[in-house]
Amino acid sequence: MAFISEMYPPRWRAVRRTKLDQAGYCCQECGVEHLSTRQNMKTGEDYLVYLSIAHKKQYQTWMKDADTMVLCQRCHRRYDRQFRRKGKARTCAPIGYAKVLLHDDGQEVVAGVFTTYSDLRDLLDALPDGTHFVLHLVMNMAIVGNGSYLKQSDEAIEILSEYGACGGFPF
Repeated sequence: MAFISEMYPPRWRAVRRTKLDQAGYCCQECGVEHLSTRQNMKTGEDYLVYLSIAHKKQYQTWMKDADTMVLCQRCHRRYDRQFRRKGKARTCAPIGYAKVLLHDDGQEVVAGVFTTYSDLRDLLDALPDGTHFVLHLVMNMAIVGNGSYLKQSDEAIEILSEYGACGGFPF
């Protein structure tokens, strides 16, 4: 997972430096040093070792006083394996999405289903001026927002009606 600063307490980078210093800039599992060079056993290519702060309990990145340890990438991946769901297929199914509907020859058609705002924005930019569209925001298979809009130009979208999570949607 990528580093998302909002998921961490204030001053996280300072806390990280303190933890690295306390561990002597070495992985607390295998002892490899921070920023040392290792060789990939499969490809033979060199790589730079980067130490990270691993949370002993998953999803506690936000906790200021979470129990942590300093691990290299390899040991961090091994440690995190215990948190994977066993016996259940992992899917990349989103818990929410935006569905855009258009009217074409009197029929309502799905123009697209998007899990990211940027993909939704790309579709809206591609719509011709004067296009009437409906946006459904869906979360856990329930529509949590509904809006009807008219794209006037690339810079202007007129709100015809909005309900729920669509209220004030940032176009």
